[in-house]
Amino acid sequence: MFQINFVAMLLYLAVIFTLSVLTSLAFNPFMDSDLHSIDWAGPSSIDQIEDSKNVVVMKTGANEKYKCVLPDTKDSEDDSSKRNYAGPTPDELMESLFQQKTCSYRIESYWTYELCHGKHMKQYHEDKELVIKRLPLRSIIWGLLNGVQKKIKIKKIDNIDLPYFEVNMTDGTTCDLTQQPRKSRFLYVCQPDGRGEIYEFKEVSTCEYEIVVLTAVLCSNPLFKPKNPPVSKIACHAVDGSPDKPTVLKQWDTEENNYQTQLNKEKVIVKPGNIQVEIENVEPATPEPPQQAPKVSAPDTTLGDTTDKQVLRDFLSGSHCLQGGSGWWKHELCYGKYVKQFHEDPNGRTDVFLGYWNEQKHLEWLTNHPSKKPAEIGKRKSLHYLYVDGEVCDLTGKKRLAEVRLKCVPNPGQPHSVSIYLMEPKVCEYILGIESPLFCSILDRADDNGLINNKINV
Repeated sequence: MFQINFVAMLLYLAVIFTLSVLTSLAFNPFMDSDLHSIDWAGPSSIDQIEDSKNVVVMKTGANEKYKCVLPDTKDSEDDSSKRNYAGPTPDELMESLFQQKTCSYRIESYWTYELCHGKHMKQYHEDKELVIKRLPLRSIIWGLLNGVQKKIKIKKIDNIDLPYFEVNMTDGTTCDLTQQPRKSRFLYVCQPDGRGEIYEFKEVSTCEYEIVVLTAVLCSNPLFKPKNPPVSKIACHAVDGSPDKPTVLKQWDTEENNYQTQLNKEKVIVKPGNIQVEIENVEPATPEPPQQAPKVSAPDTTLGDTTDKQVLRDFLSGSHCLQGGSGWWKHELCYGKYVKQFHEDPNGRTDVFLGYWNEQKHLEWLTNHPSKKPAEIGKRKSLHYLYVDGEVCDLTGKKRLAEVRLKCVPNPGQPHSVSIYLMEPKVCEYILGIESPLFCSILDRADDNGLINNKINV
């Protein structure tokens, strides 16, 4: 048994059946949003089927005959409760949340996000030095309460249509990119166990945010219940000696089972940062007779493909830049030139340079941070570089900088894969990590400062 909407159900049946004849005419129209499950209910008496008003007689291409009983469409209990609801308005329900003195927090690796419902939203970083000196914390105000929206709207979250109560906050801290105050849009959704916590937030455009908040205060109003349409059963009965389920569907089931079995033999590897997913076959363990372990040679890290060699040459020369990121902001490294963030929208492209290559400052950085120097030849796994003098940070008043880490990650199954991630461990100080088998052949060709001649024969 499975669930589909009515339009999909018709397409589904059209694939299976070559001809359908209505033997009972009067039944209510279906809505495309309704979900239905097809239950292959086996043989049943003709009298029992004929007692139903809504029956469809269908045949498959193999002359297998079925009578399918369609359900009546009636107002659901939820619809009735919505019409008869006479409780507090959404504004009145939310007032209890707005009046509470406590705030909600979400703690990330570097930033802390504080939401005081109906008052303000801000993010800040607790700098130990600032705390000791009892100075104000570095913070960005995302917005101050400006108004609420009366009309109830719907947003799909995790594939569920959720009604939400909207709160808008404006006049936040000025954005250094747009020179306009930050603003935020809060979507409060019903969650029986919700206590005002932040479920998700995203930057929908430069310095404009959308935050989904979970709260139980809205759940007493049926208008805020998730839009989970009821599932109606369509019972299809075999007649005239036909099999309980069409032969073609049984074949599909067998193919699906085989596919799931294959998936169970695979292992999914998710790498951090801007995500790269690799799939590697994992065969079930089978007992084998004891035998002498074969000799395992070291993995071959040389680039045997002409295209890979050319890509690596172009990368080292700075003519081929690597990009990553899947959210609003993406990032780019042009080796030996710059590191930057950027985003594109219909109004154009915005670039924020995080740092430029300066060999002298890189060498000074290595002198002050000897742990960043390459390991001895034969033991190297990564190379570290410093890019400096990026755009001025509005929070610190200093220029941005970025550490670039190139790491060798052997992967014979996917020798062309590249994984890129960006972190901000300190305000406007970044770490850009790039991991790939492509780098394995060049680690030992770098000098003691990690510098590589871009004309090197890779």
